[in-house]
Amino acid sequence: MKWLRIYLLGLLAVSSTFPLLSIAEERSELDVWTTFIRQKHFQERLITISESIVKLTVPYRAEDASVVPVSINAQIPQTAERYIKTLYLFADNNPVPLAGTFHLTPAMGRADLAMRIRIDQYTNVRAVAELNNGELFMDAKFVRASGGCSLPPPFLELQAAKEHIGEMNFRSVDSENNDGLLGQLRIRHPNVNGLQLDQRTRAIIPADYVTKVMISFNEKHIMTAETDISISQDPSFRFFFNPGQGGELKAEMEDSKGRKFEKVFTVNN
Repeated sequence: MKWLRIYLLGLLAVSSTFPLLSIAEERSELDVWTTFIRQKHFQERLITISESIVKLTVPYRAEDASVVPVSINAQIPQTAERYIKTLYLFADNNPVPLAGTFHLTPAMGRADLAMRIRIDQYTNVRAVAELNNGELFMDAKFVRASGGCSLPPPFLELQAAKEHIGEMNFRSVDSENNDGLLGQLRIRHPNVNGLQLDQRTRAIIPADYVTKVMISFNEKHIMTAETDISISQDPSFRFFFNPGQGGELKAEMEDSKGRKFEKVFTVNN
């Protein structure tokens, strides 16, 4: 029976290894957030993990890691007394975890945002909301995707994007819940992150990406987005705003090469 005893002990040792590996992986991921990202951006400030202020929606398994859809839905209205002042979007395991910082105003009516980002490897994606009183709330979701930051854009697409850098399109529709208008701004830009190879020369394509987008309506600030290399090619941002009797929406964009573009759109309500 000695052999049976050794066999059972072996099974016990193997089976006990898997929970330990799982715990180790969770701790490793947690350390990325707590040791580096959290400390850098929020230090020891209290962050409440809850969907009571913002709810993050991302695919659990992304079809294309270079264009992963992300939606951040506010659970409170934007009022002068209480509103989401800043939204932070992180992808923990990306080369630059902070995908974007979004400075919001009560003029939005509702602090919902949607965009597309690149995912480098399996990671937690996090939305952190800072209220105007300084409180912080976070929602996080795990995304199974990899290779999105290094995936080279097709040559013809890259050339077309370069030729049309700075072109902007805007459209708006009435929201379903009477929260004002739902607007979508699309910017033509290759948004090269400096990690992609030219498919012909096999050389790294120099970084060239959108760094700031400012949106105002009738000269009143709506939102400012400060973005980095995780935002996908041809950035697209969906957001709410209250147009009142209509007027002009101005979009201004800056990129890492120092280019500046702006365009004014007429909005009828």
